[in-house]
Amino acid sequence: MINNSLTIPNNRSIRHFHSQTEIPLSSENSSQVPKRQHSQVQTDIVEIKENIFAEFNVSNLLNFLRKVTPIMCSALEKNCQSKAFNRYKLLSDVDSTSILCLHVLEKQLPSEFCCSSISWNSVGTAIATAFSSIDHKSWCEHSSSVDIWSLSRKDFDPKKPNLTLETDCCITYLSFHPELPAIIVAGKLNGEILLWDISKEDDPLLASTEIAIFSHREAITGLHWIIQYGKHNKIKFVSCSLDGKILLWSYEDDTLKLDDGFVILAKQLPRNFLIKTRKDNAEIGITSMTINSEDGNIFVIATEGGGIFQCAFDSLVPAQYSGICPISPKSPINMGFERHKGQVTCVQFSPFSRNIFLSAGSDEELRIYNLLQPKPLLILQLSSGGINSAQWSPIRPLVLSCVSSNGQFHIWDLKTDEKSPVESIPLNVDKSSGLSLQNNKENPNLVATSSSNGMIQVWELSGSVLMVEDNEEALLKFLSTNTE
Repeated sequence: MINNSLTIPNNRSIRHFHSQTEIPLSSENSSQVPKRQHSQVQTDIVEIKENIFAEFNVSNLLNFLRKVTPIMCSALEKNCQSKAFNRYKLLSDVDSTSILCLHVLEKQLPSEFCCSSISWNSVGTAIATAFSSIDHKSWCEHSSSVDIWSLSRKDFDPKKPNLTLETDCCITYLSFHPELPAIIVAGKLNGEILLWDISKEDDPLLASTEIAIFSHREAITGLHWIIQYGKHNKIKFVSCSLDGKILLWSYEDDTLKLDDGFVILAKQLPRNFLIKTRKDNAEIGITSMTINSEDGNIFVIATEGGGIFQCAFDSLVPAQYSGICPISPKSPINMGFERHKGQVTCVQFSPFSRNIFLSAGSDEELRIYNLLQPKPLLILQLSSGGINSAQWSPIRPLVLSCVSSNGQFHIWDLKTDEKSPVESIPLNVDKSSGLSLQNNKENPNLVATSSSNGMIQVWELSGSVLMVEDNEEALLKFLSTNTE
């Protein structure tokens, strides 16, 4: 028999025994979660008035102020001396109709000289100015010039032009090419036309018109470029003058070639526009001209005596011109519009609508016409001072600007007020007459004006006059509403 007991010290014995227990029972139970729904109620806001006279520890406040006051004063003094935020303005601080004069361009000139014409180049970085005398008793014998300022150059000096083109006669009109920034054309008081390429430093003069029988013989009043599809480098333009002629020119083989011509004669005007002259075939001087931006065949001219006429380049009506001419001049007039009471100084097509154009005159009126109606759609009246130049805004169809003979720069916003200008700013202290006005198409916030005292000012527009909120439909709707 085997003894399973173990012998351990102290004579103790140990045995192993086993016991059996029952398997524990378990069960699973589930509970149901109640559904919940959110609902809102509206209650009145109860304004809680704070007790501004709450108790506080005066000594703690005094200690705090003594600690932070020197630090705050030191920081404020540094801010006053810093120039880091001189040109930074919050939107809340900007005046919605503010106009700032950025530059005043001046040149040493005789007292009788004025800035007769200005033009921006195609990229909007340079401005050309033409100077002429206001005292002409007979033939012009003055030495004049075309001066060009490059506003983007580091050596820009408002009192010293970057380039000067000398001429032997007063310049009455000039224009930069709309696509070639170095090409500029200018017209003289005697009717001669000059074409320059200012990229050529040695001899920038490309060509000039010859003294021919049918060339202009009086002051040039308009020079407008003709851009042909697919021929962007082709230099072609049209000129008008106080001699009643409209001539088309093209630059070929280093010469200016006369391609076509028109003449405005008194006896060929519509019956309601007849002008009494000493002879039936007298030429009627042209004071301004504009070409339609959508249809290059249509143009509008303003004539001496306040007449405004719609014309066409494809006219085949022969002009009853008795003078000797190398081409067959034609009469371009299709219809006439209600005339101004004074001299018309400016006409311009709207860049946003094919049929809408403006006119301005010495009768203190700024008019808006439709090509399909002889009477003006809208007449804007100045309180004083005839208008010498006016233009549409290049970005807003309902904004116009003009300069007046009493030295004022006016801006009209028809969306805001169709009865009076939203801004009227004096051009200078001595109230010299404003002569010319040019918008910068590449930088629409810049506008250049010139005065009879020879001063040229570059203005920066901001605020509502630059907000592009209206469009062509807004312009047509406004004009139709006022017409009714």
